[in-house]
Amino acid sequence: MNSSKVILDKIISDNSAIISDNIKRAEDTANDIIAKAEQDAALRVSEFESGLKANYDEVIRRATVVAGLDAKKILMNAKSCAIDNLFEKALNQLANMDKKKYLAIIESLLKKYAEDGDTVIISEMDKNRITQKFIDDVAKKLAIKLTLSKELGNFNGGVVLAGKNSDKNLSFDMELLGIREEYETQIANMLFEEK
Repeated sequence: MNSSKVILDKIISDNSAIISDNIKRAEDTANDIIAKAEQDAALRVSEFESGLKANYDEVIRRATVVAGLDAKKILMNAKSCAIDNLFEKALNQLANMDKKKYLAIIESLLKKYAEDGDTVIISEMDKNRITQKFIDDVAKKLAIKLTLSKELGNFNGGVVLAGKNSDKNLSFDMELLGIREEYETQIANMLFEEK
């Protein structure tokens, strides 16, 4: 046998246990590193998924809050439009009322609020209904002096009394505005009663 071969076989046989042991340790170390890397990766994936879940939940929560606010705005707008329409219809009914009933309302306003020397301002729509004769007849009943203004007011029915000390806005616009301010909540509750 060749002496180098013998030496080589001897070195291999003497060191094969060491080599096997080193390979085993290297494999174990590699397996430990891989296991730790897998654990670290799994932890990071879990943290990432947890963060995504938290972000998802927060996005859903915010979207729900915004949708709720939008729904409330839409409902409030619908209520406001319904009440606007209701008062517009009331104003139209007053404006288009039978002349006799209409003049009775105007007369009762004048009886309650007119003072001696007031000037009665009427709207464009009333120029053919409320005449100087009507004003004179009411003034005579009240034993005061009233004058029908030649100027027409920019309002929808009713009258404005221009007095020496103060003016009184008795227009239907103003009267309905006062009613609306006082009763709007009750009207909205009646119109949109929750069932």
